[in-house]
Amino acid sequence: MSDLAVTSLTIEELLKNLRGRTWQIPQFQREFVWTVGDVIELVHSIFCARPIGMATIWEQPDDTSLELGPISLPDKVVPGMSETRVTFCQSEENPRKLFAVLDGLQRCTAIAMAFGGFRTDHGDYRTSGRYYLNVSALDPLEQIVFIKEEEVQSKHFNNDATCISQGYFPLASNNPCETFMGQWLRYIQAIQSKNYYTNGELPPPDELERRNNVLKKAFEGINKTKLAVYIVPDTYSLADICDIFEKLNTTGTKVSTVDLIHSWLYADTAKDATGPIRLREWLDDFGQKDGVIGWSDSNDRPELPVQIVTACHVALEEKAQPRKVGRGATTPIASVKAGDLLATPTAHWKLIMGADNMLAEYLKDFQRLVASGMFPWKWCPYPVTSAIYVALRVHMNFDSASKHPWGIDDLNALFKAFFWRNALTNRYDQGFLTQLGVDIKELKRLLSLRPNFSTASAWAAAIEGDLRALISKPLPSREDLYQYLSDGRPSGAMQKALFLPMLAASDKDLLDDTISMRFPEAGTSVQLHHIYPRDWCRNNKIGALSDLLDKNKAGKDWVNSVCNLMPLSRQSNNLWKAKNPGQVLVERQINYIHSSNRLKNLFIDQECFDFLLSGADGMEAFWVHRAELLIADFIPRMNISI
Repeated sequence: MSDLAVTSLTIEELLKNLRGRTWQIPQFQREFVWTVGDVIELVHSIFCARPIGMATIWEQPDDTSLELGPISLPDKVVPGMSETRVTFCQSEENPRKLFAVLDGLQRCTAIAMAFGGFRTDHGDYRTSGRYYLNVSALDPLEQIVFIKEEEVQSKHFNNDATCISQGYFPLASNNPCETFMGQWLRYIQAIQSKNYYTNGELPPPDELERRNNVLKKAFEGINKTKLAVYIVPDTYSLADICDIFEKLNTTGTKVSTVDLIHSWLYADTAKDATGPIRLREWLDDFGQKDGVIGWSDSNDRPELPVQIVTACHVALEEKAQPRKVGRGATTPIASVKAGDLLATPTAHWKLIMGADNMLAEYLKDFQRLVASGMFPWKWCPYPVTSAIYVALRVHMNFDSASKHPWGIDDLNALFKAFFWRNALTNRYDQGFLTQLGVDIKELKRLLSLRPNFSTASAWAAAIEGDLRALISKPLPSREDLYQYLSDGRPSGAMQKALFLPMLAASDKDLLDDTISMRFPEAGTSVQLHHIYPRDWCRNNKIGALSDLLDKNKAGKDWVNSVCNLMPLSRQSNNLWKAKNPGQVLVERQINYIHSSNRLKNLFIDQECFDFLLSGADGMEAFWVHRAELLIADFIPRMNISI
């Protein structure tokens, strides 16, 4: 196998490779996502001759089956036709040798846009415009300017003379055959020529010298800057590519495992009659299914559904053999770490993708089981635990009955207790990627003991010690829970665990029942607001109330605690945030009988409601009682009950 090589290219050489189609983009690559600000920051680094990172390219054999194409951007949509694309190339013919850009698409596209004039025609796109060096600006960060194409045309900034007269120099030459040397030497001459200035008047000598120095520094930066290039020879297979990137991940280089899996699946299925698998498209389509909304998105933690698929392989007894990743021996998939995600075979992906409606139902059942309502992964303590439940359900469905001599009620009882014990002990704060595989195996073992007992309760009592040993951390006592709920807002997974029941149960806004607070209708932006508002507490932190509202005197932060927070719409919070809650409830004519369902979902019973109505006098009693209501909900969640 040929050696890997590291080289470098100037900006001009990079543009030549992109225009000439020597460097091409695999079909599986993501779209250009950088913002104008990202491009400007890269250009600023180039002008300052700073490092601009590395691109990784893969040499392609003459008979490559990888679907490749030049850098492109989505452009205007023609009615009745699919979206068109604009490409950055000079010819429709490929050169003799091709290289696939595995990593570096964003910066390559950005350089093509800034210095190669690559842009879309349709004015609605953020990529429709040109980049300029504004030498009249004093702040270096304001000297790189992006101007939308519509404005370029209206101000005649497509004419060098018009631009230069106002201190603007196009980064991309209007003549694609002009070299960087020729372009910037022309600029250096033009900046001092009276022919480019209104009425032939040059700027004052000091100002002209400053502008000239800005121009020269930019040119020097372009000449000095080089893009580091990591070349993988064509003797490497896609499996080798995945192995390389896994090693890069361990050294801190940010590489998307999902993109690597995408490429492998695409290559494995390119000749299938049904067409190739495009993983990122599937992630988005899967994420639109009922029960999966908020859980699968190619741009938002895409590794989570991939981990769910791999967890299913871990749980199955009857399954396809792992693919070989790298040069070592093939080993069983036992976790959801990157190596095991890459080793998940294409046959397993086909199995799971073919049953994604069933998978969606299992994910929905998971949410309802642990929180009695729907919620997105962002609200979930350790969302990867969903993979365990889904995987065990897949095991039930696909493996022969002898492999799972237990029922859905047994699984639900055990998993619900496992989930809440895991969440309320912060057990997955470290090492969960490896621990997840161990947990699947142990939960399967505990479930396999069910036929040995005549009743579910006897089985639950017998495995209690095993489940405690698996969690390996002391379960929170009533006193612990009271502390978590009454003293400030905890962080991390514990915060999500303590808020999840009320967030998932939330239905209608307390003050306006026409506003839905239920996920997914309300989206993921449901906010938690203070019941006794912070402003009101701050203004009333005097006299006897200071002993309660001053956290130093009270010994705890009641005001920002869980028991003083609830989901509330932004509109309602604007009415609520500076008033005593009792006053708001009276003004809005909210009574307990008519609003009991909404209040119970917020863990506010009749007694709590009466405390709210009594104003400041009932504040401490409200917090204490509401904390007890929450504790009474959490403790049963940790029990194995059928």
